[in-house]
Amino acid sequence: MKRWVSVAIVATALMSTTGYAADGVGVCGTIRLGETTVATLQNAPVITLFANGAAITLLLDTGAQTTVLAPDAAERIGARRPRVESSREMQAIAGSLRAHEVELQSFTMGGVAMPLRRVRVAPLYVASAYSVRLDGVLGADTLSSFDIDIDLPGRHLVLYQKQTCAGAAPAWTGPYSRISAGRSLGDHLCFPAQLEGRSIVAFIDTGAQFSVISKRAAAALAITDPVLARDPAMTVLGAAAEQLDGRVHRFSQLAIGTEVIRDPEIGVTDLRLSDADLVLGVDFLQSRRVWMSYGSQQIFLSRVG
Repeated sequence: MKRWVSVAIVATALMSTTGYAADGVGVCGTIRLGETTVATLQNAPVITLFANGAAITLLLDTGAQTTVLAPDAAERIGARRPRVESSREMQAIAGSLRAHEVELQSFTMGGVAMPLRRVRVAPLYVASAYSVRLDGVLGADTLSSFDIDIDLPGRHLVLYQKQTCAGAAPAWTGPYSRISAGRSLGDHLCFPAQLEGRSIVAFIDTGAQFSVISKRAAAALAITDPVLARDPAMTVLGAAAEQLDGRVHRFSQLAIGTEVIRDPEIGVTDLRLSDADLVLGVDFLQSRRVWMSYGSQQIFLSRVG
């Protein structure tokens, strides 16, 4: 069994403080900016954007710190390297990737211009891992400029103006859970969860097909190697085709916000993240709608159906 965990994860331990507008007053209220369709490809969410006027298909990946194009996609759209570049190395789940920057003349999603027009170019394994070749990944460096409403069951993503006040709320009419989060330097919105009654730190990763927890955190819950030896084997694949062996373990209870999930199956592997213990993947989002408010550092969850 092979599963994606994330593409180009870069995780750090420090959390930023809540952002505010220039006048010191938090921005509240939902202002809709645009919408795009989310397709599902082998249990992975993909979206179409336009870069330099050409359509590109990217994996929607909230677990990736940076937006990355495959080399052939960057060449196809005529992306050019800037005169001055930043760091050329990206960290993946079990290693690093050599990369370079390109500057786009235009970059839009759902008719909305992306404020970030510099992206990375690297030979991502994910580009050729699916039945349809992808052009790269859309990461948190782009997504964090907005409040994002991700509805995988409804197959759409809506961009809203970023809210920065503590009273931020989604534009939903039904009930939902409000979860306070911290924002890591890797642009993960990390939040507390309860697994087997023990507090752990989690984040939502739409680039992961399957939810996983680190072996270190699992061991603290008495899920040791002898216990895992009785569980089904799995292989976790990373951005550079690196592989991590793991096991799929059935836990008794996972609590997130006001929601309690009974008997969740979670992969256990040697995941080395400094900002979280648990990565919640697409399996968690299949029946849920999530609103990620990067400015107010909150996550809202609503069940669908």
